[in-house]
Order: sequence, then C-alpha cells, then structure tokens
Amino acid sequence: MKKAVRRTLSVTVAAAMAMGLMTGCSSGKGEQKPAGDASGTQGQAADSGKQAGAAGEQTTIKFWDGNWQEAVWPEVEAIWNQEHPDIKIEAEFQADLANDKYMLALTNGTAPDVMACALDWVTTFGSANLLEPLDEYVAKDSFDVSQFVQGANDASTVDGKLYGLPFRSETYVMYYNKDILSAAGYDTPPATWEEVKEVAAACTNGDVYGYGLCGTNYSNFSFQYITMLRSSGSDILNADNSASELGNSVAVETAQLYKDLAAYSPASLLENDNIANRTLFASGKIAMYLSGIYDLEEIVKTNPDLNFACAMVPTANGAERNTILGGWSVAVAGCSKEKEAAWEFVKFLTRPDIAAIYTNTFTGTAEVAARYADYPEDIIKPNAEALQYASALPAVKNIVGIRQAIMDNLQLMLSEDMSAEEASRLLDQAVNGLLE
Repeated sequence: MKKAVRRTLSVTVAAAMAMGLMTGCSSGKGEQKPAGDASGTQGQAADSGKQAGAAGEQTTIKFWDGNWQEAVWPEVEAIWNQEHPDIKIEAEFQADLANDKYMLALTNGTAPDVMACALDWVTTFGSANLLEPLDEYVAKDSFDVSQFVQGANDASTVDGKLYGLPFRSETYVMYYNKDILSAAGYDTPPATWEEVKEVAAACTNGDVYGYGLCGTNYSNFSFQYITMLRSSGSDILNADNSASELGNSVAVETAQLYKDLAAYSPASLLENDNIANRTLFASGKIAMYLSGIYDLEEIVKTNPDLNFACAMVPTANGAERNTILGGWSVAVAGCSKEKEAAWEFVKFLTRPDIAAIYTNTFTGTAEVAARYADYPEDIIKPNAEALQYASALPAVKNIVGIRQAIMDNLQLMLSEDMSAEEASRLLDQAVNGLLE
C-alpha cells in the first residue's frame, strides 16, 4: 500500500517528569478574567480563549501527555499561541505516562493543570475527587458536550459530575494479512470467533503464526479479553455494576477462547504486548490480531508494502456487535491554581479541527484524524464503522484494578496451564472483592 504523507514537524522537548513533580501545579502569574460566552464551535471557542487571556500578564499552565503526541504538538501549539497569546502552555510528554503516576501527582498536589487521561483514568480520578468538575464551566460557556461520542461522556461522568472532555476516541478492529490468509485458502476475514480459530490454525506454519495474542500488559490483555467477551454476548459486570459477571458460562467460554488462540500465537506470547504484536504483524509473522487505528502509521512505516486490511471484531453466540470505547480525554487537576486558563485549553484541544490534527485515531466527535487522508478504505472504513458499536467500560472507581485482575488471573491459563473454569472462578472472586 502507498505510505501516507506525514507532516514534517520540529520537535520541542519539554521538561522531564521529575521536574514536573517538583514544580507542582501551575505557578502561572497574572489574574485570569472569566471566560466570555462561548459555544463548542471553532470560532467562538477561539474568541473565548482570547477573552480569558486579556488580563495583560501572561498566564502559564502545565500540560502532561504521552510522548506519542510529541511530534505533532508544535503544529497545535502554534495555533494555540496565535489564538491565546496571554496563556502559555508548558507541555511535557512522557514515555512512561501511567495511571499510578497521575494518581501520585494528584494526591500530592503536584499534578499539572491539564492532563490527558485514558477514559477509565478519568473515572478513577473523578471518583477520588481529584479532578475539577467541569459542569459549571460548561454551563457558563453554553458549551455543547453533546457533540462528543456519548460513551466518552459517560466514562467521564461520575456521580452526575463531568470530569473530562474527549479529544480522541477509538475501538478495536481485527487487522489481517491478506496474503497469509489467501495462501491458507481464505479470501475474506473470519466473521465469528470459531472461524478465527479455524483460520488461525490454517495460517500457522513454521515461523508464521495465525494469531497475535497479548500475554502481558494489563491494559492490552484486559481490552482483548473484554472485547472478546462483549462480542460473545456478556460483559464484566452486571447491569447496575454491583457484581461480577466473570464467572458465568459466556465468560468461561471466552476465557477458553483466549487459551485456545494461544496455541496459534508465537512462543513469546507471555512477553508480548500490543506493541510486540504490531511489530510481528508488520513483519509478516502473524496473520491476525486485535488493535486500534493507532497502529496504522507504525505498521506502514515498518513495512510500506504489507498487504493488509481491517475488519470488524468477530462475534460469537449470535451476539450483537459490542466492543470497548477507548480513547483519551483532557481533565483539569483539582489542585490547579489556573482553572479558568486550563478550561480554555480543554475546550481548545477538544475542538474538532484541533483534535483532528492532534489525535492519531478519531476525534472526540468521531471524525478521523487528518493524517489518515491517504489510507485505503478497507482500512479506514471498518475502524470508523466500529465506533458505533463501542461503549465505555463501567464507570466504577476500581475499573483499573478490575482490568489488572483480569490479566493476573487469566494469565494463569497461559503460564501455568490452569483451566478456563478455574481461572474464571478466581477472577470472579477477585472482581467481587474489588467491588466490595
């Protein structure tokens, strides 16, 4: 396939994480005037930002995100500086951005003013009252939050309070190597999980494996399992999120599916996270794996000639399609001393035109990132259509712990050859304990 044109950007390296922890929440100077009336539209949002910075002295706010966003930041920063000359953003991009790092900084009062958070992190931090509720800011500016993917709003709402706005949304699809499947006698990707096992077996030959499964990394592992579970007709918790559903028959069946697919995965399974599977796929060593649109650029960069496409996640038991809405939101730290300026930046980064530049998936309003304009339809279209079947993870404060428990217990099927029934029983008990 033809490699998509990529922007050439200068890279600015921000202060290290340790310095961020030492300096704490924003120490910006100058009084901040309240924002004027603004809506979620592009022009009005820009005008509101100019009003907020009209105090005469420059305000400085800190922003944390992962280093995967660093290359495109200068383009976004240039637009911000033009529209908001009185508010300076000190952006720090970290390779090891993680939930526990944020939790420590928020708890100690050393967090940045604005943070990019995975959706379930917003749930966790909001439940702990460590983020600034955005409802009053939304109401004051008549800001239209209905423009965003509903699942992202749901994930960012805890006890009726909104704690973040999404700039990025995505869900899983199945990546498949057309040439490997064709050589095994398949012209189309599998539509059910039983077919996945059949195709994976046929594609496993020598040093080429039929399926790339995650054996480590709690985030990757749990997303894969939950996606399989939802697409098979069940979920991790009951309807009111009060009890685990991870011991029911469909959950056991899904755990067995995970274990069965391990037979067609590389021997390095227990060390393989999503990045490892992406690398193996790009190298033509695995035929299929689950991931999001964020893998596209790295696959094409690694192997521009790879003949691949994407398909909807398979289903089982005649279930309706149902996957996980993943993505990232921006939130304001409860300890920020520049909340008005921080709110202006939240609105800016979630603006559809800005998010389309900044994100490497889809925006919070489900528009594809600008960088994918030249990619084939059989890659982009399934990713776009899959969003309509994606819903947020349960908004419970221990959701990160639940995802960790999924890996800790189901990993035993892979490392110690425990049965799916026993691993699911242990997992069910662990999750009920976390809910209590």
